Amino acid sequence: MNSEHVNIPEDYKPVRFGIAGCGGITPTILRGIEEAKELEVMAVMDIDPDAASRIASEFNIPKHFTNYSEFLKEDIEVVVINSPNHCHHSQTMEAFDTGKHCLVQKPLARNVSEAQPMVDAADRAGLLLGVVMLERMDPIYRQFRDMCHAGCFGTITAVRCFMSHLNHLTRPPQPGTWRCSPEKIGGGSFIQLAIHHLDLAQWILGREIIEVAAISSSVVKPDMFPEDETTGAVVKFEGGAVGLFISSFTSFADEIEFRGTGGMIYRNEEKVRWKLAKLFDGELWDTGRVDELHEVVIPELANLKSKLAVKYEPHQQFALAVRGLADPEVPGKVGLQDLRVVDAVRKSVDEKRTVSLGR
Repeated sequence: MNSEHVNIPEDYKPVRFGIAGCGGITPTILRGIEEAKELEVMAVMDIDPDAASRIASEFNIPKHFTNYSEFLKEDIEVVVINSPNHCHHSQTMEAFDTGKHCLVQKPLARNVSEAQPMVDAADRAGLLLGVVMLERMDPIYRQFRDMCHAGCFGTITAVRCFMSHLNHLTRPPQPGTWRCSPEKIGGGSFIQLAIHHLDLAQWILGREIIEVAAISSSVVKPDMFPEDETTGAVVKFEGGAVGLFISSFTSFADEIEFRGTGGMIYRNEEKVRWKLAKLFDGELWDTGRVDELHEVVIPELANLKSKLAVKYEPHQQFALAVRGLADPEVPGKVGLQDLRVVDAVRKSVDEKRTVSLGR
């Protein structure tokens, strides 16, 4: 069941949400769901009392807490876990113990050893476990996926992705915070940045990554990220396509590209470029004639993108899933697969060999 085609019944009751973690992405998420009819936020929680109070006041949320166990006693149905990575496992497991569904900000956990019990616990309890991968909201990637599945580029044989930022150099986190701790993050640039493209590529292709070979380097701030400041991973997808994923805390890039026997499609922070072998009627742009190179700049798509993205908002979609009106966009098992790739990359770096993602 896809949420974009759901007709909400007249007797629908908004799903009661609570949010754990009031920093980072939380204000952006709350602004995005302020008018949502699918859910209502009843409480927030943060160990920082000022952060919890400020968010509750700014967004007119009835209650705020600094103690997670007390927060879970509230009459809420879904816990949104926007806490640091090292809290995801413990907070999810405690929420399941109280009968609450969980929607976890990426990554699902720090590694497979933490994530697998979360998935298993959800199955045992009959509860929903979802992962927020915000890039899936972007209608550009929706059109990428639809065009790939329609065969516009023939058989996809190569994927290239580069995700990096300079925040740790230009706006370094306060010393001692979790964003400076590889242990609390569960690694460095790859789990924080490349995981976005890992998820997108597997979703767009409809094929999982089954093999990886990776190298990591730390040359600019090795005191902060001694093992994974920059990482490159060559991967193999089911069906044989080969991919290259690069992540880094020492440059700025956001690029993703798919190439096949009949054409290609590429996107960076400024434009989308494509060449196709089969016409396609897209939501965002006119694909133009076959066998010609076409391009559109992303600012020209901004208004239409914002209108279309509303129906893909993950928190609203998860609320519909709780009511049985849709399926979770990114179920816990998908977040687990993403972490299998991350763990395999880490193992490949450590052992200097190609690693197969055997179950």
